[in-house]
Amino acid sequence: MDPETKQMHDILTKLKGVDKTTKIVAERAERDIDLNVAINQKITKDSVSVQNYRIDIVLQKFGDKQKRFYNICEDERILHKDIALFETAMGIVKNLMLNKHKKVEDLLKSDLDYNNALYEVYMYKTKAKKAINEDIMIAKMSAAQNRLHSAKQQILQKL
Repeated sequence: MDPETKQMHDILTKLKGVDKTTKIVAERAERDIDLNVAINQKITKDSVSVQNYRIDIVLQKFGDKQKRFYNICEDERILHKDIALFETAMGIVKNLMLNKHKKVEDLLKSDLDYNNALYEVYMYKTKAKKAINEDIMIAKMSAAQNRLHSAKQQILQKL
């Protein structure tokens, strides 16, 4: 597969993941009227719009890989950027629509915790592969994975 075709394939694969998440959110919307409002959205290849909010999908370098991050815009103004999880971005938009600013701040903090733990996992995994104090790096990576899981659970509980 030539590099351009592979890049397009990778983008489409990532967008399928976004589509899967959107379907999960739609199923939850049947039981949650607030989420039902949020689900009335417009989806393009690089953004999701809900009322006057837009979640832009931004590919950024993360270690030696590409990772999707999300910027939340109101009209054309960026309100929050570099959100690590799509679930967080959707939760923030929902709470912005409901004027629940404390919940927005809580989600942002948990998302930052998730992003930091994700970077630590990557860093320790890379160091372990280079055999720099491998046992210590694996132990630290395991602790970071626990923080990563915990941060994601906190986000999901706040949705």
